[in-house]
Amino acid sequence: MSLFLELSELLRGFYALWALLLCLLSLADIILSLTKRKYLLAGLSLVVFVMIYIFFQVVFDYSLREKRGGYSPLSEAMVSWPWVSWLLSFIILTLLSFILFARNIYYQRRDVSVNSIKTYLDQVDFGICWYKDSGRVVFSNIAMNELCLALTGSPLLHGGSLREAIKEEMMDIGEKKWRFHIRDISLKGEKMSEIIATDVTSEYQKTLILEKGKRELTRVKKELQDYYLSIDATVAHQEILQAKMNIHDEMNRLMLSSLALDHENEEELERILRLWEENASLLSKEAEREKAGTLLRHIEELAQGLKIELTWDKSSFEALNIEQRRVFLLAAQEALTNAAKHGHATAMKVEVLKEENGLECRFKNNGNPSPKEVHFTGGLANLEEVCHLSGASLCASGGEEFVLSLHFPSRNNSNGGCAPA
Repeated sequence: MSLFLELSELLRGFYALWALLLCLLSLADIILSLTKRKYLLAGLSLVVFVMIYIFFQVVFDYSLREKRGGYSPLSEAMVSWPWVSWLLSFIILTLLSFILFARNIYYQRRDVSVNSIKTYLDQVDFGICWYKDSGRVVFSNIAMNELCLALTGSPLLHGGSLREAIKEEMMDIGEKKWRFHIRDISLKGEKMSEIIATDVTSEYQKTLILEKGKRELTRVKKELQDYYLSIDATVAHQEILQAKMNIHDEMNRLMLSSLALDHENEEELERILRLWEENASLLSKEAEREKAGTLLRHIEELAQGLKIELTWDKSSFEALNIEQRRVFLLAAQEALTNAAKHGHATAMKVEVLKEENGLECRFKNNGNPSPKEVHFTGGLANLEEVCHLSGASLCASGGEEFVLSLHFPSRNNSNGGCAPA
């Protein structure tokens, strides 16, 4: 079998080029391993590099043997190997070099390293900067460098300069809104400062929209409350006006009858006078009953529309005066609406009870169980405000049966409250 020294000069030059390329690949393996702190891989790459360099040096030494007048004993021993041994050795070293190189690439893509962290932080849309008390920047990403250039007009070379340029926590830079957070940290026992810049443009715009919507809702709520109260006042005014018209017409009839009366007839005069008194009292009561009947029909029509069976004693309604009836109507409307909307009730019982400290109106429904603690919001909050202005009080109890209680205190007990249901 031919020895390596018997190969042509061209083939020996090919081995030298092969060894040189493998040396460069091994050096790359060593550098990649050290940057990733993979010291075991760096040691293996160094061993492979030394072995390849020895082969390269032997080929170079043997080629200059005539000029030097000989060559080293190691070179003499290795060139005496069969050329197949050289080929196998180079193939094995090549495989080792590529395996180590592939391993470094695998770690670079899969493992967390300093370079991978820097690569990731350069791709995020927030800025980050760490600097020492002296101002020397330890770390910064691309986003923070661009922000520093926009704020100071110069690259990020000194952390203190960037901190002085940040005047407020929220700043407009370009077309975006940025929030800066600055804090002092400790890294390996050394005090440092950290600056985080976050793009809050989208959140800021949504906040402005929400605030605008909140203001609009507040305005609409106030308008609805005013409108809600004005409707009740208008209805009450129209009913009173109609009652006055009826009384006026009846009084006109009596006046005409009185004018046509024979004044010398005492019995007829007494009869007309008694008729005046009876009609005045009757018309007053009739007007009051008509108004009460209108309110009751309104509540019954609402219950019928909501498909709720209403159970109540209409005669007890006469115990309420005009103002109390107005508040009672509002409470009944709200109770029916809540029973249908939230409790999905099908029946409601209304009670008006006379108590020592006033009148108690209770609205009970058979809807779904509700929380024991009831918070007044929406319509109930508006109703509570109306009750407060009228001197009444409103309370509610939940659980298996929802009860809305409306209390009208007596004149001698203005501090009365809701009685237990």
